[in-house]
Amino acid sequence: MEIPFRWTPGQIEVQVSIEGKPPIWCIVDSGAEFSMLDKEVAKALKLGPAVENVSVRIGSVALPRQDFRLWALDNFRRQKRDIRGVIGCELFERYVVTIDFQKRLITLHEPATYRPPASARQLPITFDGRLPVIRTTLTVHGKRIPARLMIDTGASQAVILRHPFATAKRLVGDHDRTTTSETVATGGRSFIPIAVDQLDLDRWSFKSPKTSAYGTPAGAGGGTSTDGLLGNDILQHFRVTFDYSRRRVVLERL
Repeated sequence: MEIPFRWTPGQIEVQVSIEGKPPIWCIVDSGAEFSMLDKEVAKALKLGPAVENVSVRIGSVALPRQDFRLWALDNFRRQKRDIRGVIGCELFERYVVTIDFQKRLITLHEPATYRPPASARQLPITFDGRLPVIRTTLTVHGKRIPARLMIDTGASQAVILRHPFATAKRLVGDHDRTTTSETVATGGRSFIPIAVDQLDLDRWSFKSPKTSAYGTPAGAGGGTSTDGLLGNDILQHFRVTFDYSRRRVVLERL
């Protein structure tokens, strides 16, 4: 089953119809523990105060019995983008999901029948709750630092580090300059740019990946169960397959 997607660039956007209503644009986000729908859109579509056990169509693919949490996704409006929802980990738990950034195509496989290409690399993943985590290595000022990064197709950046990890590794200081960026669920957050020499992911190395750390330990920035997240600025160099049933991600370099 194939679903074409729109690339901003930075995020994966698909059209989604809920209960046969007119389609809306949503991002596909492996870093979301649940799917989200904009509160105002739910009201306009007369979907009621709770959007639960509903039928969903993504492109030509029908997904019955889906739940959404209602959220004020005002940050997309501030960015003047027409995104009104998020498709989260339920999609990745139900199917083996291949994202081909070159063809702008998502392919959904039944877990029982999926077989990876012989030339692909199969990397083990662990889970932080419902979210996939992979092992990487960062090189900063010549020092190699192992980092457990959550694979986040909802993030346009290369790497974002949690504040406790960046502080413990002395990658940030009290007087570092900060920038503000919008996040999917929580709006504007502060970030500190970090100069990383290299990111190593299995056999592949990426020079000077754009990296930042959460500017404060508030919310997601203060988590310690993972060291940060790996976003689309790196993932777009691969055909990425999420195979949760076998606790692996399959990478094919584009």
